[in-house]
Amino acid sequence: MNISRIIGVAMATAMLAACDAQPGLDPIVAHEIFVAKSDPDAALAEKVARSLGIDAGTLPYGVEVTAKGGRVELWGAVDSSVARKRFELIAAGVVGVRAVENHIRIDPGA
Repeated sequence: MNISRIIGVAMATAMLAACDAQPGLDPIVAHEIFVAKSDPDAALAEKVARSLGIDAGTLPYGVEVTAKGGRVELWGAVDSSVARKRFELIAAGVVGVRAVENHIRIDPGA
């Protein structure tokens, strides 16, 4: 068996176990719990992205979020310093974020 297939089967099994452990648990919530336990950095980056509205596709900007050990980095371009600061403040307010490095550049054409 190839390694990616083994990992896929293991992940599916873990997700099903999470659902079985908590009857009535929404599969999306079960997935979030699984991701948070398996890769806390990815879970934190995802949580910050949701707070910023990135996952909903509502942002007109191309902003990306990365996280490592509670330190969140914001990357991309926005059209004003106000938008840049707003992203930083929202990210800093997310539970689990210890520090924010704002690498967002200001591009009036963004």
